[in-house]
Amino acid sequence: MSRRAFFISLSVLLFAAGMVMAVRELTVPPRYNVIVLTVESTRLDAISPATTPNLWRLAKQGTRFTAHRTSSAWTAANIVSILTGLSAFRHGIHSRDASIPADWKTPLESLADAGWRVAGLQSFMLTDGFRNLGLRVTPEASLFGWLAARARRNEPFFLWRHYLDTHLPYDPPDTAGMAVPDDPETAKRMALVRNKPVIPYNLTRFQPGDRPWIARLYRGQFHAFDSWFADFWKFFERSGLRTNTILVLTTDHGEELLERGLVGHASTTRAGHLYNEITRIPLIVWLPAGVQGDNPPPAVIDRPSSHIDIMPTLFRLLGQQPPTEFEGSDLFALPPRRPWDAITSRAGFAEPDPGRIENFVAARVEGDWKLQLFLERGAVIRSELFNLARDPGERDNRIKTEPERAMRMTRALMAKVLAMRIARPGDAAAVAAAPGVPATPPQWVFPPGDGALSYDDLPPRLRLEWRGPADATYRLQYRVGEGAMAFSGEMEVAGPARDFGTISRAYWDRYIVPYRVFRLRIGYTGRDDLWSPWITVAVRQ
Repeated sequence: MSRRAFFISLSVLLFAAGMVMAVRELTVPPRYNVIVLTVESTRLDAISPATTPNLWRLAKQGTRFTAHRTSSAWTAANIVSILTGLSAFRHGIHSRDASIPADWKTPLESLADAGWRVAGLQSFMLTDGFRNLGLRVTPEASLFGWLAARARRNEPFFLWRHYLDTHLPYDPPDTAGMAVPDDPETAKRMALVRNKPVIPYNLTRFQPGDRPWIARLYRGQFHAFDSWFADFWKFFERSGLRTNTILVLTTDHGEELLERGLVGHASTTRAGHLYNEITRIPLIVWLPAGVQGDNPPPAVIDRPSSHIDIMPTLFRLLGQQPPTEFEGSDLFALPPRRPWDAITSRAGFAEPDPGRIENFVAARVEGDWKLQLFLERGAVIRSELFNLARDPGERDNRIKTEPERAMRMTRALMAKVLAMRIARPGDAAAVAAAPGVPATPPQWVFPPGDGALSYDDLPPRLRLEWRGPADATYRLQYRVGEGAMAFSGEMEVAGPARDFGTISRAYWDRYIVPYRVFRLRIGYTGRDDLWSPWITVAVRQ
C-alpha cells in the first residue's frame, strides 16, 4: 500500500469512528441530575403570590400541576410513594419503624447501578421508614457544599431534600412580636401552636376565632421558606446546575387549619383524614432547556396527578427502565380523568401500636366525585360522598342521595383496601438473630442510665449504644412523651448501636425537647427474658 493510500485509509477510519461517536452521543440520553425538594406540611394555598412571591415568580420558568394529590396523610408514606412510584396500598408504610422489604429492587437502586449518585443529607432520613429505598445518607454534609462538589464533577446525581421548618410548631421569625391574646385560654392554645411539634385531637379544643392567628403563624413559615428558596435558586443558577438538573418541588402532605377543628395532619393530630386540605398540594417541575426536545412543557397542567407519577416521569426523562412496573403515569402525558385513590392510618407516625393498626381512612376521586371511607378493623364505620365541583369544602355528604354511585366507588376502593400491604416493624429487617447470645442482657453505654440530657451532652453523632455481641440483632423498645403526646414502640437493630446521625440544636429544641421524657430498654431478637432495665432520660435544651 502506498503512503498516500495509507493516509487516505486512516482518514476514512478516523472519520467513521467520529461518526460512530457522534451517533452514539445523539442516541444516548444526556445524564441529567435530579433534585427532589419536598416542603413539609404544605397546603395547595400555602404557595401563592402573597405568601411565596419568589417561588411564584420562579414557577413561571417551570410547569405547575394544579390538580396534584398525595398518596396518604403523613410524611413517610408519601415520600416512599414519591421515591418508588408506588401507592401506599402497594408499599404498605402506614406508621413508624416499618420499611419496604430489603429484597425489593427500587428505582433509586437502579439509578445507582446506572451511575447516579443517590443521596440524602439529613439525619431523619436514617429512620426506618426510609430504609431499603437505596438512599445513601450523609447527614454531615451541607446542602450547598454537597451540590457545589457535584457541580464540579461529571457525575450525575439524584438528591432528595426535605425542607422541615414548615412543620409544627408554627413560630416564624416575622411573628416574633405577635401579641399574646388577653384571654388566658386563647393564650394557652397559641402557646401550643408555637411550641409543640404535635397537637393531638384530645390535647385541647380550638375555637373558630383561633383560625386567623393560626393561619398567620402557618403562613409566616412560608415567608421564611420563600427567602430560603430564593437563595437556593440563586445558587442553582450560578453553580450551573440549572442547565443540567431536573428540579421537582412538592410536599409530603397538606395541613389542616381548623377546617375540622384540628391543627396539623395524621401524625400530629392522631385523627388523620383525606380531606382536600391534606391531599391537595403543590407540584412544580423545572426542566433543563431541551430535555423535552422540540416539545417544551406547558406552564400549567390541570389534569389529575399524584405522587406515584413523579418517579415514572423522572425515569422517562433520564432514559432509564424501571426495575418493576410503576403504578403512575408520565406527568407530561396524564390521562384526562384518571381516578385517584389514597389510604392513611389515622395516626401516621404516632400510631399507638405500629404492629397492629386498626383504624384507616381511604379515599377515591372520580371526576368531580370524592368518596371517603373511615375503617375500623377492616369494617367501614362511616362513608362520605362529595361533589367537589359544587362543594370543594367537603361539607355536603351525598352518600344517601347518590347510593348507586357510592356503592360502585366503594366496591372499587375496598378492592384496594382489602388487597393492600401493611408493613410492620421488623418485617423488612435485612438482618438475622445471632445463633448464640450471652446469658446476660445488653448493658447501656449511651445514655449510661437514668438522668437528664441536654444538647450539649450529645456526641457529634447521636448514637444509642450498648454492650453486646457485634453480630447480634437487638430489639430497642421506647416510650416517648407523657399524656396526650405519649407514644411507644420498638425497632430492630443490627449490632450494638443505633445511629441517628448529626442532630442540629434547632432540631433538638423544636422536635425532641417538647416530648420531655424518653424511656428506653434494649434486648435480643427472639429472647423475651433478656432485657436491660428501663432507663428514663429527661431531655433539656
